[in-house]
Amino acid sequence: MNSYREILIGLRRLLSISLGVLFPAMVSTPASAQERIASLNLCMDQLLLQWVAPEKIVSVTWLSGEKHYRRAPLPEHLYLNRAQAEELLPLKPDLVLTGQYGAQRASQRLEQLGLRVIRIPDAYNLAQLQQQLSSLQQALGELPGLRQQRGKLQALLEQAPETSSDNPRALILSANNITYGDGMLEHELLTRAGFTNLAAQQGVQQLGRVSLEQVIDSQPQLLVFYGGEQDFAIAHLAERHPVLREYIEAGRVYRLPQELGFCPALAAVEVLQQLMEKRKEIVGQP
Repeated sequence: MNSYREILIGLRRLLSISLGVLFPAMVSTPASAQERIASLNLCMDQLLLQWVAPEKIVSVTWLSGEKHYRRAPLPEHLYLNRAQAEELLPLKPDLVLTGQYGAQRASQRLEQLGLRVIRIPDAYNLAQLQQQLSSLQQALGELPGLRQQRGKLQALLEQAPETSSDNPRALILSANNITYGDGMLEHELLTRAGFTNLAAQQGVQQLGRVSLEQVIDSQPQLLVFYGGEQDFAIAHLAERHPVLREYIEAGRVYRLPQELGFCPALAAVEVLQQLMEKRKEIVGQP
């Protein structure tokens, strides 16, 4: 199933605008000097819009203007860039944020022209998410929202995961019956919340595919959908199966937000908290 893993990683890197190579970020400028911040990465866009004062943001990517990806409102003054160095030069940013693999040509050109560019590492597990938030804090300084998010994640990770032989069984079902096994952030969130991931238990590494018959036979106590019918009308037709509708009507479902796929920092803490609560509901049921 490595091909599915490659497809997923490829999509996440595409959302970062372009492929490239990792360069270490060196942080030295005081946060107070950053009055004009630009982003060349969809995830960085959304984190800036959520945690930084709007007047300090001069540009984000055009993807953040799309309803499908937009989580925070866009200030009217923002320039929506397409990862071209020439677009950002007239804006005179003090700081340009980009992702680990994104917009490398533009980043290198901006650095050659003397602009400060920081590459923030991507996050594909909770440990990497901690590092990503730490890198952001180094780059942006003490932002209340960012500090709070780091604190919440740290507190959750310090809790010992619920582990027992009778942990509730869960199965993730995404578009086209793709499921998530060992080695994926989604699996880590499930197990951290105290669920047994049936896909991993059955030997699925990273991504796999399951039939509806396998879903029904495995009898999960929780079905975890990724996205929803409104996002993938054809791909999510499986949800209309009568047996799966019974799960939905009984409240034995949870939906992973789409943000988890392109920017875990937006959603991972909330997802982990909600899965923990869902486990309590299931365990408490007669």
